[in-house]
Amino acid sequence: MYEKRPSNRELLKRITEAKISLRAQNGLFANPAKVLGELNELDVGDSSEIWELIKELLEEIAPKDYSGSRPPQKSYEKTIAGLELFAFSWWSKKLGKEMYIKFTLKSGRYCYVSLHQSRVKKR
Repeated sequence: MYEKRPSNRELLKRITEAKISLRAQNGLFANPAKVLGELNELDVGDSSEIWELIKELLEEIAPKDYSGSRPPQKSYEKTIAGLELFAFSWWSKKLGKEMYIKFTLKSGRYCYVSLHQSRVKKR
């Protein structure tokens, strides 16, 4: 049976690319106004702290945690319009709760779309 995109291999590649991108440089915020509310919910005081946190959280996720659509949804945010979005939900050991992260990659840079406590319980 044919598995719809993204495959586990593609997901692993995207996670790896995200990690490499953040090691090389800070990411970009797709929608800075949305980020403020999410950072406040996570009790992250300074937006510069978020990149280190995301690096740690990316180490916790795996292809099995993918919770996005198949094929991946394309962004409608102006700065990343048309790029594929990769969403994951998982139990974070670091934060001690079920988390949700969504990102894309633009010209080799990590683009933060969303990061918050998961609003949907995994089955």
